[in-house]
Order: sequence, then structure tokens, then C-alpha cells
Amino acid sequence: MRQTIALLLLLCTCVSAQLKAQHQDITFSAELSKPRMLVNSTVEYSLVLRNAQGTDLQAPDFKNFIVLRGPSRSMGTTIINGVGSSHLTHTWLLQPKREGELSIGVATIRAAGRTYRANSKKIQVLAVDAGAAALAPPDFLRAELSTDTAFVGQQIILNLNLYSTTNVISRNLMQEPDFDGFYAQPRRQYDGRPRTVIENGREYQRRTLGSLALFPTKSGRIRIDPYRMVLGTVRYRNNSSFSRRFTEQIPLNTDTMYVYVQELPQPRPDDFAGGVGSYRLQVQADRDQMTTDDALTLRITVTGEGDVERIDEFPPVSEKDWDIYDPEILQEEFLDSPTGMLGRKIFEYKVVPKRSGVYNLSPGLTYFNVDSARYVTDAPSTFKITVTGGSGQPTYDIDTSQVVEESLSLMAVSSLPAGRQYGISATESPLYWIVFLLPLLLAGGAIGWQRYQDHLDNRDPVELAKQRAAKAATERLKAAKTHLAKVEPRPFYDAVEGAVFGYLRDKFHLPVAELSRRNVAEKLRGAGALPELTARYDKLLKRCEMALYAGQDSADDLADTYREARELITDTERAID
Repeated sequence: MRQTIALLLLLCTCVSAQLKAQHQDITFSAELSKPRMLVNSTVEYSLVLRNAQGTDLQAPDFKNFIVLRGPSRSMGTTIINGVGSSHLTHTWLLQPKREGELSIGVATIRAAGRTYRANSKKIQVLAVDAGAAALAPPDFLRAELSTDTAFVGQQIILNLNLYSTTNVISRNLMQEPDFDGFYAQPRRQYDGRPRTVIENGREYQRRTLGSLALFPTKSGRIRIDPYRMVLGTVRYRNNSSFSRRFTEQIPLNTDTMYVYVQELPQPRPDDFAGGVGSYRLQVQADRDQMTTDDALTLRITVTGEGDVERIDEFPPVSEKDWDIYDPEILQEEFLDSPTGMLGRKIFEYKVVPKRSGVYNLSPGLTYFNVDSARYVTDAPSTFKITVTGGSGQPTYDIDTSQVVEESLSLMAVSSLPAGRQYGISATESPLYWIVFLLPLLLAGGAIGWQRYQDHLDNRDPVELAKQRAAKAATERLKAAKTHLAKVEPRPFYDAVEGAVFGYLRDKFHLPVAELSRRNVAEKLRGAGALPELTARYDKLLKRCEMALYAGQDSADDLADTYREARELITDTERAID
């Protein structure tokens, strides 16, 4: 009897926990398509119920708005990393009745035996400035910097944003800056979704077309030249009896920008490692007890928002108590993130104690923090290492060999070989004819070299770009092959994606800002590629994206991915001139 009661209690507890977890997953929220708007425009108001089927919806009172449409009902299901979720959405299209801060009240719905509430929402409604709106252009291009004052080596995010009120059907970037004075890294993880913004009394759809991380390499006033783009928009020309649709080509360009860059403050700390930005340190020691015959291995991982290539080796322990050998750099890479470029660099140090004792080691990295504008040291871990005396026979093997230059020495004078003759005629000497014919040979060589240079200059630049593209792709795939041999999935997929994008960039003269799966597909179709080739590119690039950003970097598909990348480049060269 007791066992039956215990089993029933356990079953009730499990069911209760499961129902509670289900209720925790159910949400009901109100959403607005924009936080601010003009009094003569519209806004979408949505009520979204997730992970449930709802009944008895009680919509709010739209007393401050005119309901132009709605409610419209839509349903959908999404699966992310194997976890599914559903949503039920009711949407209204509203127009405000007046200016000011307007409120939309609370909404309720019944789901899974409970009543859920969606909080009230507020929206700022602005007056229309007819004069300013008349002067504002319908479309414009703007390059926006995260900051226009920085230190040498500080990360600056540049977003290329298009503001549009028209129906844009094409974009062609004609010119982009060369970023002289910066180290530039293109970003892929930026938000390219359209956003509604108000500029100069007009509402625009703002879309980020491309994003770069810039690292100044010198101080002073550094100029960034304009981007130039041709926009294709749909227009209508009305005649007396019909309306004719046509495409208008609109040239746009950004303003010239300047970044004011200053040197790092002086004096710099003696242990300054060169990093500029915001960094974190992770340290691992392979032991906590050792003898003077052993070497301690310290693996130090530096990550942060900054250029990790600027970080030099630094002493992780006191040179008074330890012999420090040159570290091995196990990894150095840039990782894209929604907030900017993240750098990661892994050092592996070998340090040998000079004497026995108990040591408290706190390896630290000294860098320049741009937020506080001062030098800081990050030393997150302290290791207690106990060292006892050894036998004098090292247990480690560290290559400390150096290349020794041979000293200059005089050779002994040797006697002339037998049979050497003197007094022969100059014309009978081979040296005479070499000297005599040398000007003629040089002249002929110069003429041949000039003709060869003329041939190079007269080559078709497009054809030359194709040759360079194929060669560059082969070189980039060599890096991928190295990571393939070492079974390193993440660096491998990054190298494959970089090789494919680099090849297509040179093949179709794509600017960095337009390197995306969608643009690649459009360029291939425009060049006459078969749908099968376009689909293969999309599949390969999608596989790389899933490996790099969705955690699906299995080592099982590396060989197939490498083979597919090589075959794609070869087939593209054969199919597209």
C-alpha cells in the first residue's frame, strides 16, 4: 500500500512539474512595428501568443487610433537547434488621431486553462514638418561610425546604411573607400533587417548594407572617402489614359568622414603587451607540484574586443624566480559577433623554476582599456605552485638552439695548376668575347623584357582578374587543407568560406560590403550560371554559416566540404567566362 501511495505521489509530482514547465513556455506579448511615428503615417500593432492555441481574445480599446485593417490572423512554427516553438499572431494596422504620447491598453487571451495578459504599449507620435520633409531626399546613403575619436588600435564599427522611402529593386556599389590608415575587417553578424526611423520630418526604412571593423594604425586626422552607389527604384509616370511603370537609376554617395586618432598615453607600463580595447584572460597550469628539473606549462587565452595581432608575448611570471622561454602561439583568430569583432589569441609558455620554494603565480595581461582611457592589468587566477629540489637532470625538452654565424677566415694560398699558359692573344680568350658581346646581349634582353611588359599591360584586365581569382582561391584552400589535416573544424570552415567569398569577389568584382549568399546567387544567375551551380554555392555557404555561427561544426563533413569547394571553383571557371 505504501509503495502504491509513493508511486502516485511521484506521478502527480512529475505531471505537475510538466504542466508548470509548459505554462512557463507559454507567452503572450504586444508588439509595435516602430517606437516613434509621424501623425500622417501608420503603425502595425500585434498580439503574439507563443506555444499555445488561444481562445477568447480580448483586444485593447484603440480609442486613440483609427483602425485601417485588422485583425488579421497568422500562425507559424520555428525550429532552432532541434527545439520547436509555435506562434499565433493577431495584427492591426492603425493610424493615430493626434500627436503626443499615445497608449494602447492591455489585452487578454485564454490558453491551457489560464488567462494571459499582454502589457499596454506607448508610442510617440510627432507632428509633420512640411517644410523639412519637402527638402529631405527620398533616398540617401550614410556611413555611420561608432565613434569619430579613437586611440591607435581601437576598434571602430562602420555601418553602411541606406535610408529609403521608395521601392528599391537594385543596389550597385560603384566605389568604396580604401581605408588608408586603418586595418579593416569585414563583419557578417550585423542586423540587416529594415527599421523605421524618422529623419528630417520624413519616415525612412533604414537597412544596413554592410559593416566593417576598423582599427586605426596611425595617429592624426584620418580621412574616409565616400561610398558611391547607384540605386534602382520603381517609379510611375501618369499619362491621361494610363500609368507607366519604369525603373529610375539614382546615384547616391556618403559624406567624406574624418576620424581623429591619438597615440596611447605616455609613459606606457613596462609590462604593456600592446593590446587596445577590452580583454579577458584565462590561464591554465598543467601542475601544482614540481621539481626544479621540471618545466611548468601555462596556457593563456586572451579574448576581447580588439586587435589581438597587436598583443605581443609578455612575461607570465617573475623573471627573478623563473626562466621564461619564448611562447608558442597556438591560435590567433578574429571571431565575428553582433557587437563587433572579437579576437582570440592562445599562448603556451614553458617556465622553469630557478630554485625550490612555494610560489603564488598570478599571470596578468596589461593593456590599454578604451572605456576608462587608462592602462589596466587583468590577472584573474592565482596558482600555488610547490617546487622541490631536483636531481639536476631536466625532464623537459625545450629547443633553445640559436643559429651561429661562421667566422670569416682566410684561405691558404694554393699553387697555380699545371699547364697554365700566359701571353696568349686577347681575341683567343673567352673572356674577351664575353666582354665584347655583353652589350649586345643586354640590349636584346632589354628589348625582349620591354615587349613582355607591353604584353602584360595590354592584357584584358577582366581576364587577368579571373586568373588571379583562381590562383588566390587555390592558395586560400591550402589553408583549409591544413586545418583539414589537423581536424580543426571551426578554422577549416572559416578558411573555406573565406576562400569561396574571395574567389567570387575577384570573379565578379564584388565589393566587400556585398559579400553575402543572396548577392552571390544573384551574380551567378546574372552571369548565366545554371541553377544547379547556384544551388551548390548556396548549400556550401549555408553549411559554413551553420558551422561557424550555429555550433554545427562536426568533423565528419570536412573532407566532403573541401572537395565540394574545389569542384565548385573548377566548374565555375569552366561554365562562366
